[in-house]
Amino acid sequence: LPFGGNIKVAGGAEVIFPLPFVQDQRSMRTVLFADFGNVYTDTCLRGNPNCTTGVDLGDLRYSVGVGLNWLTALGPLGFSLGVPLNKQSGDKTQVFQFTLGQTF
Repeated sequence: LPFGGNIKVAGGAEVIFPLPFVQDQRSMRTVLFADFGNVYTDTCLRGNPNCTTGVDLGDLRYSVGVGLNWLTALGPLGFSLGVPLNKQSGDKTQVFQFTLGQTF
């Protein structure tokens, strides 16, 4: 079970498409996304027999989902629903995320 690390591998891609039936497309957009990532270490702490060092791209986690970004008077709001594609035992996942203030 990984806990922290000093090497991070992460990335993603988004496809932006117009929201049907919305007149002003400048303040709202919908996205389909795919993300990947994991954290690795190059040094194991003593007493941790389950620790492995180095980057193993086979351990990357992947997810896909859909999101809505909305530019409001309060600031940018983001809502997303995502699902993991290769969840492993011990992974903690979030299906829904809400963000406030992320750049639009």
